[in-house]
Amino acid sequence: MKNTGAFNENAEEMQQQETPDTAPVAEDTAEQPKQKRSYKWVILFFVFVAAISVTMLLVSKARRDKETYAYEYGEEPDEGPVSYSNGKSNIINPVTKKVIVKDIDWCHYSDETDEDPIVLFAKNGKRGFCNTVTDEVIVEPTTYTKAWIFSEGLAAVERNGYIGFVNTSGKVAIGFRFSYRGNPLTEFVFHNGHCVVADSSNKLGVIDLRGRWVIKPLYDNVELARDYAIVYKDGDFKKQIAFNGEIMQDGIIDYINNLYYDVSYTDLQTGEQKLGQAKNNDFYEYRVGGYSGLLNGNGEVITPPIYTDITGITPTLFKAQLQDWNSLVIIDQKGNVLSKVAK
Repeated sequence: MKNTGAFNENAEEMQQQETPDTAPVAEDTAEQPKQKRSYKWVILFFVFVAAISVTMLLVSKARRDKETYAYEYGEEPDEGPVSYSNGKSNIINPVTKKVIVKDIDWCHYSDETDEDPIVLFAKNGKRGFCNTVTDEVIVEPTTYTKAWIFSEGLAAVERNGYIGFVNTSGKVAIGFRFSYRGNPLTEFVFHNGHCVVADSSNKLGVIDLRGRWVIKPLYDNVELARDYAIVYKDGDFKKQIAFNGEIMQDGIIDYINNLYYDVSYTDLQTGEQKLGQAKNNDFYEYRVGGYSGLLNGNGEVITPPIYTDITGITPTLFKAQLQDWNSLVIIDQKGNVLSKVAK
């Protein structure tokens, strides 16, 4: 019996000892749902904040996209004589904020609006000009499908495939007799009283502010300088011509390349035959306007610039590529074509 009582007492003591340990476990189990709910609310809060941030970024980007749009001359500045409302762009007087032209497609204007207040704009596929100081539309967007920026008091406009020039009053100052060739907005600009234009045969020349030819339209490319132009015909040399038509220099080229040819030699260490290249000191390739010609060491022109590339074969034989970029001919040191070969 004693043993049984001791057993019972020990059992009761064990139960009492176990009760404090097991009770907190039950309490923790009861608190876990509360902790999970609190974590859930924290997560939801951060998700909500993130969603608000993303929404604000998207709205900001949409506003920037609306306020900054591309146009033919580059990127529309953020400020200037343009206002934005309900997805539409308007030309305004930057001082009084008066709207001059509503709902334009794009525009181009100078950052120095005090010195150059005339804005080129497009509306419904047509081109026009307005003055942001006088609030006057000097050319309505009804006639011209192409137009260019003002320079030295004149701006080019296109009509029926030909270019003319209007003045700051919107009146035609130089008639429509120059060919439009898909020219970019950076062309038809006067520099120091001169502008490059093309005649009806698409040959280029130079006119003055009165529309008179100062360099006749005979060329495929013309580059303006202050006091002269560099003119070029395909397959010919460039020329430096003054604006009175006088040829100042002829025979102008772009640059000169060295020519090389294959040579066989013996490696002194191994005794093996190897292939290398030797520089040709007697002949050179010169380039003019994207074309090549052969030049000797005395500066004498062997061939006109009629090839697209020249490479050496031997010291006196050369491979010349024709203008179709595929056919080849072999020429000698005098420029004579020896044979036609397949590439």
